[in-house]
Amino acid sequence: MLLLLVFAVITFLVALGLVKLIDKFLPRNARFIVSIVLWAVCGVLTYLIYASVMKPINFEKAKNERYEIAVKKLLDIKKAELGYKTLHGKYTDSFDELVRFVENDKFPIISRKDTAVIDAERNAAFRITTDATGKGGFFKDVVIIDTLGYISVKDSLFKNTDRYKRLNEVKIDELTVPITLQTGEVERSDIKMPVFQAVIDKNAILKGLDEELIEQENRVESIEEINGDEIKLGSLEDVTVTGNWPKKYGNNE
Repeated sequence: MLLLLVFAVITFLVALGLVKLIDKFLPRNARFIVSIVLWAVCGVLTYLIYASVMKPINFEKAKNERYEIAVKKLLDIKKAELGYKTLHGKYTDSFDELVRFVENDKFPIISRKDTAVIDAERNAAFRITTDATGKGGFFKDVVIIDTLGYISVKDSLFKNTDRYKRLNEVKIDELTVPITLQTGEVERSDIKMPVFQAVIDKNAILKGLDEELIEQENRVESIEEINGDEIKLGSLEDVTVTGNWPKKYGNNE
């Protein structure tokens, strides 16, 4: 960028020098027309240089804004999927099912209390007789779980918003980009664990911007950027619910 700015200054100074030479050596009746032409050429060159300098800056600004919107939508999907798994023990690859889940299901409000109770089996094994207090015998730690009530999934996850109804797409002005949602299972220590993955095509989310810069964006390799040609949440090969974006675009924990 510094080189382009230097070139712009040099171009302007050269044009200014030519105008001065024309003013000095050309006949008076030709000076005005030639000077106007040179100033016009100088203006066009300055604009082209300015545009070339601003092109990557404007691309970066538009890209960041679109990525933040896309990541926000993926985080909504993550919220809905984790809630769905809490109640159903698995993820779903259906956006319609996620909408029904948010609108109709309820989370139980649970009370958990750690306490100690008489270990009757162990006492019997050791032929220990105790009174109702268990004094002189064995005790064991247990967790007592009580359901205190229920709260709707919508109020819990998406209170005062209906964003959950449009989890299947990202909308940016007139641009609409679909989201691909898949589920599967990954085996760990002979246990099959549910996984899911939501994907947004970077080319689609950047549509309408400079094609050359989009190609460069797809080849980027940096911990500060989204590598590859997709914005991804989760994985079908690993047990994870994180995304492939840096924190500057949104929470990724």
